Amino acid sequence: MVVLSTEFYILAILCAFFRGIDPIFAKRGLESGGDSMQSTFQTLVVRTCLAWGVLVIISGGGNLLEGISIPTILIFIFAGVIAAAMGQLSYYKGIDKMGASVCATVTNSRPLFAVFLAVVWLGENMTISGMFGVISIVIGVIFITRSKGGNITGWKRSDIIYPLFAAVAFAAGNVIRKFGFMEDTAITAIQALAINDLAALVAVGMFGIIIGKGKELASGNRESYWNFGLSGVCVFLAMLTLYEALFRGPVSVADPILGTGPLFTAIVAASMLKKIERITIGFIAGTLMIIGGVVLLSSMS
Repeated sequence: MVVLSTEFYILAILCAFFRGIDPIFAKRGLESGGDSMQSTFQTLVVRTCLAWGVLVIISGGGNLLEGISIPTILIFIFAGVIAAAMGQLSYYKGIDKMGASVCATVTNSRPLFAVFLAVVWLGENMTISGMFGVISIVIGVIFITRSKGGNITGWKRSDIIYPLFAAVAFAAGNVIRKFGFMEDTAITAIQALAINDLAALVAVGMFGIIIGKGKELASGNRESYWNFGLSGVCVFLAMLTLYEALFRGPVSVADPILGTGPLFTAIVAASMLKKIERITIGFIAGTLMIIGGVVLLSSMS
């Protein structure tokens, strides 16, 4: 049995916390007049500036990507386009349609895809407890989709495609990133994050221009700018702690721990979004099922 460090679990839990409160600020920004395209682009601007700013400080003005091979850079560019661009666009669209609490929790079906990809592609081991953990998480998601929680105005069942697509994209991104860290141990977490976010920013910007929304990417009002900015800071901290965790442990354990994110989302939403979202008993039951699944999946190590 592989013994993982305390730092690994602390980093993974911190990632879950920041990822859990990110949709709260995103939802507030969306409710103040923004849309999912603006949310994704503006949070990426904040994330990219923070990542490259920290990298400049750490490097002391030297070569920011020193010692990193071109193939490794391409790996993290690919991860950025898949997860931070495509996944994030779908995630914020889901938050807008369904509500922060429901979308965040449905997106946490991600461990199902992350564990599958990690086992098949990276050769990580699957145990019986891990299988029960995945099942528990999936049942929890089903509970939540039937809970009538989320937006008080309601949402269509077809809207579930947005968080599910985000779940697949986030899972694939995490596995691709872990593969990049395995292939090139010279790259640091902040370098990987900077490459990832810049690639995503360019991808979302180009997509917005192609569909005729280029001028709208930077539009908004004071409240939407403020909330999208805070969302960007939360995602930056979530991604930084995630990357550091991936240095210390397997995807099949790190990624499922993020399943506790909806717990933080629900707690904060109950106070900050109580006028626009409802927290039901079914939602709470589903969240507890997901947490139980996380515990089982974490025991795989």
